[in-house]
Amino acid sequence: MTLADDVARPEGRRGRQTSPVEAPLPTFIIIGAQKSATRWLRENLAQHPDIFVAPQELKYFNHPKRVDVLGAAWYRAQFEGWAGEAITGEGTPGYMMLGHRPADVAGRIKATVPEVRLIALLRNPVDRAYSAFLHHQRADRVHPRARLLETVRRCQPEDDWMGIVAGGWYAASLDPYVKLFGDGLLVLIHDDVGQDPGSVYASALRHVGASTDFEPPFLDRVVFSNLGASRTDRPSAAERRELFELFRDDVARLEMMLGRDLSPWRPSTSVD
Repeated sequence: MTLADDVARPEGRRGRQTSPVEAPLPTFIIIGAQKSATRWLRENLAQHPDIFVAPQELKYFNHPKRVDVLGAAWYRAQFEGWAGEAITGEGTPGYMMLGHRPADVAGRIKATVPEVRLIALLRNPVDRAYSAFLHHQRADRVHPRARLLETVRRCQPEDDWMGIVAGGWYAASLDPYVKLFGDGLLVLIHDDVGQDPGSVYASALRHVGASTDFEPPFLDRVVFSNLGASRTDRPSAAERRELFELFRDDVARLEMMLGRDLSPWRPSTSVD
C-alpha cells in the first residue's frame, strides 16, 4: 500500500457538484488549537455562500511525508466538491501542536500558499488540557480511572506525545507563524465564542475576505467538547492552580504577543 492509498479523501460538500476546473489551494487555514472550538468555526465558515471548506482535517502540512511524497497536487485534490467559491479553506488543529514542530509546519505552509490567511482559536490552557486528557482517555490511550494532574505529574510535558500540556503552550507554537505571516494571522479566544459567537464569526469572515452580512442559522449552538463529563472528574481549584503553573510563563508571553489581558485564565487563589 502506498502513502497515497493510505490517505482517505474527504467527500465534497453535500448538494454541490464538483467543478470541472481544478480546485484551488486554500486561501485560509485554521491552524488550531485542538479542543478550542475549531470545528465550530470550520463548519460555520463552510455555511457561508462564498466559502468552501474541506469537510475534514487534512493533516497535510504537519506530515512532512505527505508534503514530500504526495505534494501539492494531492493537497489540492482534497478540496473536491469546490464549486467555484472565491474563498477556500481547511482546518487542521494539529498545525499548531508543539510536538509537530510549528516552525517547520509554518515554513511548509509559507512555501505552498504564501499569501494564505491563518486563524488560531485559543482556549484556557487548563481547560484545553482537561479536554485533551478526556479525549485520549476515551481513545484508550490513558487509563480510564486516571486523573489529569496525576497523568501530567508522571510525564514531562516535552516528552508527552499526546500534547496534553504542550498543546496549550500557545505563544511558543504561534511564534513562527507570527514571524512568517504577521497580520495574516488572526488569533481568536475561545471565551468569546461562548459569550458572543456572532462577533467571533464576523471577525473570522473579515479576516478571510468574506462578506459579514451572512450568519448561519444555528451559530449560537456552540458544541464544547466533553460537556457530559462528570463534575467529580474535573480538576479541583487546587489542581487547577497547580496545572496553571505549567502555563504561566507561556500565557504571559501570549499576553504580550496579542496585547490582550488573559487574567480570566488564571485560577482563583482562594482555598477550595
